[in-house]
Amino acid sequence: MSIRRLIVVDGLDGCGKDTHAQRIKALLESRRERVYVISHPSKRLFGKLSKRFLEGEGHAARFLATVFFTADVLASVSRFNAQREGTTIFVRYLMGTAYLPRRLAPAGYVFFRKLLPFPDLALFIDIDPEVAIRRIERRDHKREMFETLDRLAKVRSTARKLVSHEWYIVDNSQDGEQSFAEVETLLKDRGMI
Repeated sequence: MSIRRLIVVDGLDGCGKDTHAQRIKALLESRRERVYVISHPSKRLFGKLSKRFLEGEGHAARFLATVFFTADVLASVSRFNAQREGTTIFVRYLMGTAYLPRRLAPAGYVFFRKLLPFPDLALFIDIDPEVAIRRIERRDHKREMFETLDRLAKVRSTARKLVSHEWYIVDNSQDGEQSFAEVETLLKDRGMI
């Protein structure tokens, strides 16, 4: 029997999304499963353009980052829909709508929730914005427009309102293994490992 499923790892900048996705991938691959990880913005054209504008400032940069991010996610969904087997892990997906202006975020989430396939497992990696900023500051990359304490706090507030009963919330504010142990238990409970 071939397995085809979608797992989403979403959350604020600096919360550990990519780390959790790679650990899930390793866990599934150790069980001889084919796993694909696509982190948004990706390294494809639309992802590169989104990243470029995320490193800018102002309304035009925010608008263009959003447009290209959306195109990047839609391209990933197209690839997922064409896939016959394996697990695809999207890093950043529906919670990208939390980065929209607050008045647009709920409608954006509802729109994309209806338009896009909902994952078999939706993980929201939660983090205290102050912890996220400390982690971001240790990175060797150009800061993005949302990578300030004030903006992360606003995005987190919005995201926590959007996360419904369909999402599993994992607190990753502490360094260590506790959050991934929680994810591993969740994968076992869902029959994925």
